[in-house]
Amino acid sequence: MEQSDDTAKDPVPGDDVLTETGTAAVFARVAAALDAHDKPTAVRTAVEAVTSGYITIPELYRDVLTSILAATGAAWQRGTVAVWEEHLASATVRTIVEILYPGVLKARIEAPDAGRSVLLACPPEESHDLGLRMVTDRFDMAGWTTYFLGPDTPVEEIADAAGRLGVHAIVMSSSTHFHRLAVRHAVDYLKQALPNVDVWVGGPAFVGAVTGWLPQEIVDLDELLGDHAPREDVAIAGECADLASEATEETGEEAAEDGTAPAADEAAPEAPEGVAPGDAAADEPFGED
Repeated sequence: MEQSDDTAKDPVPGDDVLTETGTAAVFARVAAALDAHDKPTAVRTAVEAVTSGYITIPELYRDVLTSILAATGAAWQRGTVAVWEEHLASATVRTIVEILYPGVLKARIEAPDAGRSVLLACPPEESHDLGLRMVTDRFDMAGWTTYFLGPDTPVEEIADAAGRLGVHAIVMSSSTHFHRLAVRHAVDYLKQALPNVDVWVGGPAFVGAVTGWLPQEIVDLDELLGDHAPREDVAIAGECADLASEATEETGEEAAEDGTAPAADEAAPEAPEGVAPGDAAADEPFGED
């Protein structure tokens, strides 16, 4: 995946000669390290790019890590990388995200309190939560109170947690198109159980295919969180966050970048088929892991 950036910046830390600048330069170096199966260099490059002030955490998530994961998924789909290489890329990105978490906490303290809270969780049978984790960090840095539950969470548990925590919104993610109908049922269930809570969905499953979701349900995360920095190669497609996605090895789907798709205001059946409490049929948020 090629990146472009018109903003001139100093050379990426640790590199003397690069034709690219900005996040494109960081993307190029991290991608090159992953191509060489060199996790230490990939991690060091990404982390130092942030700690040196060369780019911000949101820029890294949105324009570098998300693109890396999407490109890896696309390469797997073409048969040019192996499953273990996709796993290595995911593990490397997760390490970068964990190392930068103290920076996320610092930004959260410094940000004006948004006065809103959000619960983020992957539905049953959805194990890819890395993109959603990055989305959670984005909400944190924008001053929201976040509750990240991680992968494979029963729909009734999501509803219970959201109700007990008193959150204003729920974010779920789906990594495959196969699960989009299940997500629709899950959203209907949550909207019925929590009529005053916004329910947003996103992830690779919603890239370029939003049938069943109204146009007004697609919300740009940058707009929602007040981040209007220039973006590189960003495709908004029903995803709640621009950093969130990574392609699954099961489908090789390309992950999308930012955007959020709130759930539709349709009447929900009392017991959504395939997503009734205790079932493991729904999918959601952003990206994989």
